Amino acid sequence: MERRFLLIIGFCSLIFLVLVMDKNAWGQDAQSNVKYNLDDLISIAEEHNPILKAAQEQLNQVRAQELQSASQLAPRLDSSLTYAHQQGGGITESKYRDTYKAALTLTHTLYSGDGLEASLRAATLNRQALEADVLRTKQTIRNDVQNAYYDLQRARAQLQVAQESYDLALEHLKQAQSLYNQGIVAINEVLRTQVDVSSAELNLIQAKNGTQVALSALEKAVGIPLSHEMVPEVAPEEESPFALPQIDPYSIALQYRPELVSLEDSRKAAEELAKAAAGQARPNIYLQGEASYYEDEFFPNEDDWNVSIIASWRLYDRGEVKNKIEENKAMARELLARIDDLRNQIRLEVSTAWQNLESALQSVRVAEDQVTTAEEDYRMALRRYVEQVGTNIDVLDARTALTDANTNFVNAIYDAYSSYSDLIYAMGIMDEGVFDDLNENEAVNGEVTK
Repeated sequence: MERRFLLIIGFCSLIFLVLVMDKNAWGQDAQSNVKYNLDDLISIAEEHNPILKAAQEQLNQVRAQELQSASQLAPRLDSSLTYAHQQGGGITESKYRDTYKAALTLTHTLYSGDGLEASLRAATLNRQALEADVLRTKQTIRNDVQNAYYDLQRARAQLQVAQESYDLALEHLKQAQSLYNQGIVAINEVLRTQVDVSSAELNLIQAKNGTQVALSALEKAVGIPLSHEMVPEVAPEEESPFALPQIDPYSIALQYRPELVSLEDSRKAAEELAKAAAGQARPNIYLQGEASYYEDEFFPNEDDWNVSIIASWRLYDRGEVKNKIEENKAMARELLARIDDLRNQIRLEVSTAWQNLESALQSVRVAEDQVTTAEEDYRMALRRYVEQVGTNIDVLDARTALTDANTNFVNAIYDAYSSYSDLIYAMGIMDEGVFDDLNENEAVNGEVTK
């Protein structure tokens, strides 16, 4: 009986283990079936990026401050419940020794010297400035993910080049070994080819490591764990072609860069705060009305009401308002200087990105021709070596030149993709769709002013 019980327990444990292993396998299969393209990765990065989340919460704070400023212009209704006990006579003798009072008080600002209105305008401008900062944060995330994605595709293409170079080296080693076995070449040619194979293998190992490093960089930019299966390899030919701007990219940047919008709104907000401070030195007029019920019992029923118009005017504050005005005006002048400096910085960024893109596109054309020439040169060198009218060194040099040409072509292509992304980022455009519309609507005879 005990033995049968142990067999049943063992059998159930085995079934449970099989189910758990199958569940893990299903989970791995489901995870491996998930594929992300570049747009998916950008969306995930925007969802998981902590800096963007912090910026969104800061924007929520500023929106709440704007609503607080708006509430200052609305009427206020307060309720109060008062108990008062009077002992003896006094200057103002109450009707009751113990008085209970319930009151509703309405207060509304009729004139604030434009102080409250200016404060609301400043809060609105600060909110708009922070919205521009959040937009720039999104653009930074997008550009980081795009560059990390292109670096991964670059590393994969370089791995393919290294693999092809290693395969060619092995093929050449077989040919050299065959010629040596026939007594046609000396052993030193076989040894030299073996050294070249080892060098190609080392390059292949480094290229494999480069893909892992690039994937880790993409994981950091996106914010979630990734695998090579989750990010499919995309050949450069499958990407969208470049569309160079047909108008001055610097003028586009001055129009779209969120930092300029943010600084300009902040400058205007500082000017509005100066107006708000000036309003404190002007008369302020309030309307106040109160309806109350009072008696010597807890539930009063004798009613009373009054309406008052209150005017206040600060006559002396030892320069507090004056200095507050000057503080905000100085802040506005500081931001104006920062705007000028930012324009110069934007010009440098746009010019650099433009020149890098132009250089990369020229390099693509040159590298493509170089690959065609290097392939033909290697084919001819290998054929001459087989027929013993060429040397082993010629083959090794031709293969090295072919590997370098393929590597240069890969780098040129992905330099172009990265430079194009940097140009879009420098111009302050959120996506290429806006860029294409600008090309269609604002082309100037097909010429570009750089």
